[in-house]
Amino acid sequence: MIFIFGFRTRTAIMVTLSLACRNGHVAAHRVVKLTRWFTLFFVPVVPFSQKYRSVCVQCGLTLEIPKDTAEEIVTRSAQTGAVPNDTVSPPLPQTFPKSGAVTPPAGWYPDPAGSNARRYWDGQAWTEAVEQH
Repeated sequence: MIFIFGFRTRTAIMVTLSLACRNGHVAAHRVVKLTRWFTLFFVPVVPFSQKYRSVCVQCGLTLEIPKDTAEEIVTRSAQTGAVPNDTVSPPLPQTFPKSGAVTPPAGWYPDPAGSNARRYWDGQAWTEAVEQH
């Protein structure tokens, strides 16, 4: 039997930011939009669901985020180049209180500014304390 209809999911990367992952490292995180389509003869015809996720490029941690939060991150990142009030954006889980996610524990992490040093994360924000290797 030949099926003339089906479903397909398309992924669009909305923005990539350098963030502290809740798994304890700093890495690029992609905010992606997943759109599920009804297809007819393998051609996408009608979109019927959309989901937004944050994906850590280093460890693959994926967190589902609300649409309005994803759009706000994209808008702020386009306006300022980062989420406001920090040279490096805060961890994504802190941005999504509805998800119940946990922020990374306080500790020393690779400096998100790109140097070979390590910077201290106090559990809420980056501090000025830097440790040279």
